[in-house]
Amino acid sequence: MSQNSNAKRAVIGACIALFGNMGLNSTFSIFLPSFMAEWGAENMATIALSATFGCIMTFICSTLLFAPVLKKLQPRVIFVICGALAVIYCCICSFANAIWMIILAGLFGGINLAFGTHAMGVAAITPYFGDFGAKVAKIIALVLASASVGATAFSFLPGALLGVMSWRTVYLVLMVIVVVCNLIAFFLIPRQEQAAAGAGGAAQAAAADIPGLTRGQAFKTPSFWLVFIGILFLSISYLGISTYMPSLLTTYGMEQSTASAMQGIMQGVGILFVFIGGTISEKLGVKGLILTTVVPLIAGALIYAYVYPNMAVVWLAVICSVLCVTGAMTSNICPVITAVLFGNKDLNAINPIFSGGAFWGGAALATQVIGRVVTATGSFSKGYLTAAAICVVGLVALFGALAMNPMKKKA
Repeated sequence: MSQNSNAKRAVIGACIALFGNMGLNSTFSIFLPSFMAEWGAENMATIALSATFGCIMTFICSTLLFAPVLKKLQPRVIFVICGALAVIYCCICSFANAIWMIILAGLFGGINLAFGTHAMGVAAITPYFGDFGAKVAKIIALVLASASVGATAFSFLPGALLGVMSWRTVYLVLMVIVVVCNLIAFFLIPRQEQAAAGAGGAAQAAAADIPGLTRGQAFKTPSFWLVFIGILFLSISYLGISTYMPSLLTTYGMEQSTASAMQGIMQGVGILFVFIGGTISEKLGVKGLILTTVVPLIAGALIYAYVYPNMAVVWLAVICSVLCVTGAMTSNICPVITAVLFGNKDLNAINPIFSGGAFWGGAALATQVIGRVVTATGSFSKGYLTAAAICVVGLVALFGALAMNPMKKKA
């Protein structure tokens, strides 16, 4: 990376914004036991509609609104809007007196998720790809890893605060943290006209000179839809597993605070995997990245399904969590496979559909697919077995997309 100060500021600002926004949106599973205690354990799947509808909003915003909004508003301005959305989300949760209010809050959280994480972080640094040179994949991984850092911190923090204050007050504390993060990002990320003057902006000024397919051209290829299905299914598996993990652990006798810490460990290890995802894609290519993401995830889900219920020990939960957390690298797969299959011409229009649309569309389905299996069968093991099977389908879809690479046909 060059000494371009604007490029460095953009990276730092994007990292801070993703830390706060992703952190807030990773807390639902931590509060789920508190919601169940408030409104009845039998309402678990109904309460989980908050995450379902929230992720549907993320899906809609990412697939339909992200590209048009980004043309009108700069990333730094969008992060300020995310701060306002965080206030609405946290206040509704804090003062909720019925399940429908938690579900309503989820809608605002979903909009915040669409514009505050993953694709938005990549969009904030895209004008500086020329400054990053050969380290683009590592810089993207660094920005995405900041989201995992936020998810980890916000997994430990609520668990610790729940011991000294009510869950309603904890939401207000989180609100302040997220607002501050978004405001810092606003002041750090350069204005768009400054970005255009930088080396990276100049390098990408002529869109016609950038190799790749437009979003419209990508839509017409089988690879686009296979990637969409692949990311969708991987996110159903990974996010379904992580959403219900605290409930699984508490069901088998673990304290809520310990289960919260366990998710923090899972997210903490995920930081490492997301960060090294850039190196993996450089060394092993996108196929190696996909296999490194998916195979351990399947193994962890199967151990949780067949082994853990018979042992229920902390060290086994740690092992399973470490295996499952490789699924966090699904966020790395999105921009990497987009560039491989469709080039960089329309990266900021195609990548959001995968990292925002398919990934969080999968999250919307995850809470219901896995939750309904658990509710219908009364077995977390069958829910996790379902997650493993879904993950296999996602793996096959991604390799199918690579086999029909439209960029190779174009060349």
